[in-house]
Amino acid sequence: MRIESQPAYILHTRNFRDSSLIVDFLSADYGRVSGVVKGVRATSKSAKQRRGLSQPFVPLLISWSGKSDLKTIIQMEPRGAPLQLQGKRLFSGLYVNELLSRLLQQDDQHTAIYTLYEWIAKCLVGDSEIDIVLRQFELQLMEYLGYGLDFTQEAETDNPIIPDRYYVYRAGEGLFAVPDAELASRGHLVNRTFQGEDLLAIASGAFTDNARHVAKLICRQALRLHLGEKPLKSRELFH
Repeated sequence: MRIESQPAYILHTRNFRDSSLIVDFLSADYGRVSGVVKGVRATSKSAKQRRGLSQPFVPLLISWSGKSDLKTIIQMEPRGAPLQLQGKRLFSGLYVNELLSRLLQQDDQHTAIYTLYEWIAKCLVGDSEIDIVLRQFELQLMEYLGYGLDFTQEAETDNPIIPDRYYVYRAGEGLFAVPDAELASRGHLVNRTFQGEDLLAIASGAFTDNARHVAKLICRQALRLHLGEKPLKSRELFH
C-alpha cells in the first residue's frame, strides 16, 4: 500500500540502526503512523536537508508505503514554514505531541483530531492564554477518544450540577455530590472537592481563575487513568 502526499506533523523521533530514524507522525486521514526515514542521519547534504524536516512543528506532506505497523517513508516535503514556538509555548507543544503519541492507537483514523492539532498549533503560535487552550485541547481530545467529561450533571443520578454545592471527581466515573454532613465534618478539602459554580463555568467555556485551576486538576486526573503510571516527560519541562 502506498500513500501519497498526506498532510502530517511529526510527533516524535528516535534513532534506528546506523543512519535512519523512526518517526511517529499525525496524519490528516490515517491518524498516528510510524515509519522509517532511511539514511537521514548520514553526513550528505541531502541527508541533512531531510533531517531538517524530521522535526516536530514542521507542516509536512509525507508519502509512505508498507502494510506492517512500521512504514517506509518515501518522501517528506514542507507545506509551510515551521511553527515558531519558544519557551512555555514550545514546552506546551511538546506536551501535546507526547499526549497524542501516548493516547492514539496506530492507524486509527482521526481526521477531527488532526484538525484539533492544527487548531492548538495556531493558538500556541499566537497570543492565546496557554493554560486555557491546553485545557480546551485536552477536553476535546478526550471527547473524540470516547471518554469525554460532563461538567453539567452528576454521574450516578444525572442530577444537574448546582452552583453552590461541592463535588468530587472520580476518574472514569464522573462527578459526585459531597453530602452536606460530610462537608461540615471535614471542610472543603483543597484539590479534592470542586464547587459547582466552577464546574459549570468550565462547561460553558468561561475559564475564570478558579475554573482554570479546577479544569487542570480534573483533566490531569482523567488523563492519568488512560496514560498509566508512566509520567509524561514533557511535564518536567514546566518546572
